[in-house]
Amino acid sequence: MPPGPAGGIDGVLPFDKPLGWTSNQALQRIRKQMGSEVRGGYLGTLDPLASGLLPIAFGTARRFLPYFLASPKLYRVEAILGQKTATGDREGDVMAQGPVPDLGFAEMASGLAGRVGESLQIPPMFSAIKQHGVPLYRLARRKIEVERPPRPIEVFRISLLEWIPPKACFELECGAGVYVRSWVEDWAGSLGTVAHVSGLRRLRVGCFGEEDLVGWEDLEPVGSRLRPVDEALSYLPRLELDPAEVNRLIRGQRVGLSAPLPQGPLRLYDRAGAFLGLGTDSGPDGLRSLRLCPTGSRISETAPKADSREGAEDPGPLCEKGAGE
Repeated sequence: MPPGPAGGIDGVLPFDKPLGWTSNQALQRIRKQMGSEVRGGYLGTLDPLASGLLPIAFGTARRFLPYFLASPKLYRVEAILGQKTATGDREGDVMAQGPVPDLGFAEMASGLAGRVGESLQIPPMFSAIKQHGVPLYRLARRKIEVERPPRPIEVFRISLLEWIPPKACFELECGAGVYVRSWVEDWAGSLGTVAHVSGLRRLRVGCFGEEDLVGWEDLEPVGSRLRPVDEALSYLPRLELDPAEVNRLIRGQRVGLSAPLPQGPLRLYDRAGAFLGLGTDSGPDGLRSLRLCPTGSRISETAPKADSREGAEDPGPLCEKGAGE
C-alpha cells in the first residue's frame, strides 16, 4: 500500500466503475472497504449509464485531481440516430424524431473524422454547471432552459467501429471538458438529424488504460491496487532538480533555470528520483511550484496550499448528469 503522510494511504485507483453505479457510490463503497477514515476523491464524473475508468485518489494524491482531469480521455460511444431525448442519453424521454442517415460505413467514418479538432460546445442543461448558484440540472427538471455560453473543447481522434443503422459505435479521444451527450447531438445536427447516447464506456484517462482497470471483484486488497500519484501524471513532462533547487522550491521560492521549459505543468523530481510535485515556468522569475507533495523532509510551511475544494470528495450523484463525461 503506497504510504502517505504520517503513514496514511496515498495513491490513485484506476477503478472500473460498473453500469448503474454513480461515481459517488463507487467512491463510498471503496472507502468502506478501506476504512471510513480514509479520505478519497475523484473528478471526471461518469453517469450511471456509463462504465469504465474512474480514477479515485486517496491521501495526498487528492491534491492533484485537477491535473488528472486535464489529461486526455478515450471513450467508446454508442449512439442511436433518429431520436432525441430530454437528457441526451437513453435514460431520458424521447423528445423528437429525425431521419436515419442513408450513409455507408465509409461515408459515416469520413464524416466523423472530419469533426476532429477544436470547436465550441454548449454544455447540456442536464449538468452540474451552476448559473446564479443553481445547478442546471435542477432547472432542467423543472422544464426551464436557460442560455449557456459555449466552451472550447478539442477532439483528437474519432474512429468508427460499427454502423448498423440506426446505431453507430465509435471511439472518441478528447481533451477535458467534453460532454459526450452534447457532442453526439451536435454531430447528429451536422447530419440533418437528431441522436442520443445509448452506451458509454471510458477506456483511458491519461496514462491509465483498459489494461490497468481494477474491477469491484478484484479490489481486495485495495491498498495493493493503488498506483503512485506521479504515474497518473506521467503524460506531463518530467524535470529533475538538484538539491539547492529543491530547497528553494519547497520554501516557496522561484527557481531560476538556464534551459527553457515546456509550457504547462511539469512533474518535478529530485536527483534520487523522488516525486516532488508539479511546477510551471513563470517566465523571467523561473520555475514555481503548483502542487507539492507534503511528505517526509519536503513538508514546507511556506509551500503553496491546496485549494480546499480541490481533491474534496465529490458528492454529486451521476443521475444528476453532474459533470463532463
